[in-house]
Amino acid sequence: MNNLEDLTLKVKEVIESEKSINHDIRYLNASHAKLISQIITNYNLTEAQNTPLPPQAQMIFLGAPTGAGKDIFVKKILTDNLDKNFVVLNMDMFRHYHNIIATDNRVLSDKYFASTTNPTSYELYYIIQEIILRLFPGTNVIITGTMRDLGWVKEIVNRYKNTQKTHYQTSLYTLAVQITESAFSIFERYLNMVNNRGNTDEPLRYTDLNYYADTASNFLSAVSFFEDDYHKNPHSKLFDSIRVYRRNTNIYDSSENTLLFDSENSPEGASASSCISSIMHSTLPISSERMNKLLNIIEKNSDYLKSQGLYESILVDLKNTLPSLYKTSGEIKK
Repeated sequence: MNNLEDLTLKVKEVIESEKSINHDIRYLNASHAKLISQIITNYNLTEAQNTPLPPQAQMIFLGAPTGAGKDIFVKKILTDNLDKNFVVLNMDMFRHYHNIIATDNRVLSDKYFASTTNPTSYELYYIIQEIILRLFPGTNVIITGTMRDLGWVKEIVNRYKNTQKTHYQTSLYTLAVQITESAFSIFERYLNMVNNRGNTDEPLRYTDLNYYADTASNFLSAVSFFEDDYHKNPHSKLFDSIRVYRRNTNIYDSSENTLLFDSENSPEGASASSCISSIMHSTLPISSERMNKLLNIIEKNSDYLKSQGLYESILVDLKNTLPSLYKTSGEIKK
């Protein structure tokens, strides 16, 4: 695009055309075109040159339950593919625009932040994806998600497979993480944000144990669905390849080789879903040091957690996640 003004006009056209066919878009309208254009410019995209054939590009869907470490694994993908200039899309990136888009002046609590901002972050994600597909052919994309909603993932893949402006190779990358480890990680992630929040009054995203269990269960069944599709529909499969990675021993070590399964080079009888299931249901102890650290953070930030309506529920969820370890780590006085 020549400038922000030109891009804004084109974004406005995309919003208006999508609103006419997608009735799930309730908050976004043409007045948000400039905001979305500014977000798009951060990706440093360039329009593809006119060529006889559509350019080739890659779309990677990185799926895993919440708490598995998707954001950190994205950094590994980017490091391993420095020449591809991937655009990363996930709904969490857009949650802090909620009040602008929904003109909602309420102060959102951590407990309800995710559920309240889901609709607006989905709309932003959807429109930005559509702008990339229409205006910037040849763009490599990484999309992350829990795969909790199978229909949503199928919709995404079909959109990339069916676009006329880019020939996309679609890949499903999955992270296999032991259930207790990823469940415990959702508390570590949230409580570390609480402990390091400083003076900010921005809401923090909290995930409860029931939502985690839902993502873990649906994740495995979604992988099975796409693996079935891969074998049964070789000429019309949704994903051209499927890979399974395990979580790094050191989650921040991007150099570690964690590839466990590759549909394009796998031994006979191996499957992505069985590989994931064996790891998810394996035994992996959580150290008492990690639990004690979280209990200390809870105690230190008890007033804040109570103000968010989360103090009691976090203690209950931790006890349900690691009942034996919780007892040996000591109770917090309520």
